[in-house]
Amino acid sequence: MSCAYKFRLPCHVPLRKARLRTYLPPSCLCYPSQKYRPYTPLKLDDRQWPSNSYGKVPIWLSTDLRDGNQALANPMTIEQKTLFFRELVKCGVKQVEVAYPAASDTDFSFVRGLIENNEVPDDVWIQVLTPAREDLIRRTIDSVAGAKKAIIHMYNATSPLFRTVVFRNSQEKTVQLAVEHTKIVRQVTEEYTAKYGTIFKYEYSPETFTQTEPDFALEVCEAVKTAWGKAGTGEDRIIFNLPATVEVAPPNHYADQIEYFCRHISEREKVVVSLHPHNDRGKELLSFLIAHKLNQIPCRHWYSCS
Repeated sequence: MSCAYKFRLPCHVPLRKARLRTYLPPSCLCYPSQKYRPYTPLKLDDRQWPSNSYGKVPIWLSTDLRDGNQALANPMTIEQKTLFFRELVKCGVKQVEVAYPAASDTDFSFVRGLIENNEVPDDVWIQVLTPAREDLIRRTIDSVAGAKKAIIHMYNATSPLFRTVVFRNSQEKTVQLAVEHTKIVRQVTEEYTAKYGTIFKYEYSPETFTQTEPDFALEVCEAVKTAWGKAGTGEDRIIFNLPATVEVAPPNHYADQIEYFCRHISEREKVVVSLHPHNDRGKELLSFLIAHKLNQIPCRHWYSCS
């Protein structure tokens, strides 16, 4: 069976050789379909989302200024981000992920400018992102000092590939990492509430959720909820953001994973489930629409127009 890929030869390769041979770069696979393992479908025989209808409105979060901005070849300047933020406020968006403050001085300064120049209305929550690392957590919370309302969004990767290859962590150490740094977030936010009066929400992402074993994703989130220790109803609900960090399966699989999580997470009334599809295969909107058919409130959707 012949290889599916052929490449134009550099001009210095003799034509007679070009007629006799197909040249491939060393890293090319003749059968790329064999490179990746297929996704493992969830056995969810009594799934409810296909027969559900829409009706309840989700909470909307704009991530244009963070997730959208980092996807740009030339990220926005502070002035551009400020103008964008004002437009989002005019549109009535009440939750905006504004930056990854520990990633750059530009992002940190932008957040400080929003607060110091009174750009954030009293009814708008600004959200900032941080990995599970103490120094970066402290830098991130520093950026929102004096804000009226802020959401601290922490993440660590939980999938087998990241555990074994990137972090070389066991499941137990992955849970421990999330728990220890959740406690740091709690400690520092309580200090800032006492000092500045800021009201905080906490959001946790098991990064690479869709590639994580469903029961392990639940285990991590349950441990995080216990470590946070303040999940309640209403404005005190903890947020679990469930990202399709890399699209590896069709949208119906994402909906199955969301339904499985919603069924099995404890104290569901104290949890906001945040839908975070990506668009690697052009299925972001469809993934959100069918996952939202679960119609379970509280539910939140990330979006970015960038």
